Amino acid sequence: MDASTWCWLAGVLLLQAAQSIEGAGGAGWSYGGNTGPGYWANANNTCGGNSQSPINVQYSTAKNQTYATFNFQGYGTAPTNATMSLYNTGHAINVNLDSASRGFSVSGGGLTGTYYAAQFHFHWGGASDLTVGSEHTLESKAYPGEVHFVHYSEDYPNISAAVASGSPTALAVLGFFLELDDSDNAGLNSIVSNIGNAAYAGNGSDFTQTFPFDGFLPADRSRFYRYSGSLTTPGCNEIVVWTVFEDTIKISRSQLTTLLGATYYVAEAGQQPVALANNFRPVQNLNSREVTRSFERSGGSGTWRISPAWQVIGLGVLIAASFCPQCVP
Repeated sequence: MDASTWCWLAGVLLLQAAQSIEGAGGAGWSYGGNTGPGYWANANNTCGGNSQSPINVQYSTAKNQTYATFNFQGYGTAPTNATMSLYNTGHAINVNLDSASRGFSVSGGGLTGTYYAAQFHFHWGGASDLTVGSEHTLESKAYPGEVHFVHYSEDYPNISAAVASGSPTALAVLGFFLELDDSDNAGLNSIVSNIGNAAYAGNGSDFTQTFPFDGFLPADRSRFYRYSGSLTTPGCNEIVVWTVFEDTIKISRSQLTTLLGATYYVAEAGQQPVALANNFRPVQNLNSREVTRSFERSGGSGTWRISPAWQVIGLGVLIAASFCPQCVP
């Protein structure tokens, strides 16, 4: 294993360690009970900070701003020297990315410089309730899940150095909502079909071949929200430039339930592992932070649109007015 691969592996392990901080009394953190999100700040003050994630994103209060177009490298055609692996951290399902050439990256879109991708991972709800699961919400609406693409700034040699820096722009995370669709998302098949290899905490395997992210991501990535925040798991480091996209990743009910039914949390001492579900942190206070958006919805505010039925009624009124002006109030 060469030096660059060791640096990548060390960075991924550090980030996963940051997501596995010990909770109060030495117990590991979790998504429920007395080690759940409401108690994370007891063990790590940062989790009670003023710039925490996720948040509720609102179009009406976000400031419109013009951004340059995003430039995605490696998203459409994965570099040939890249390795992708599926891994169960005990709290989420990761796809870890290793590329000696730093072939997966994003720039533009208002980001300062280039950010290199280290991994992406999933947050989701449970099989009994697919109306929740996303970490961010949009206009107070939750989605069945959310995918986070974690990138580190080119200012650092690897992700471990970026996390250790404490800089508020050390990481750039791209968040996409998962939305149920009638059809399978073919681009997700590589993950769905291999999920059994990451069933239990610490399990994982390399994919036999890389696959393009563009195959499952929304084609339009020009509509997004931007704010400064944190990792959504302990230690909740406030080092993230967040981009939350309005257009969603489509996933079928069958694909999502397959993922939910085949993965398990890290087991508590002396207990059997339980299904990995509802691994999302509740929304946090925005406090004094500003949220910007890259687009205007049709109709201005975006909260009022003319439905087809009202269009027909309006057309009828106009026709009536042309033949009988006194009939129209």
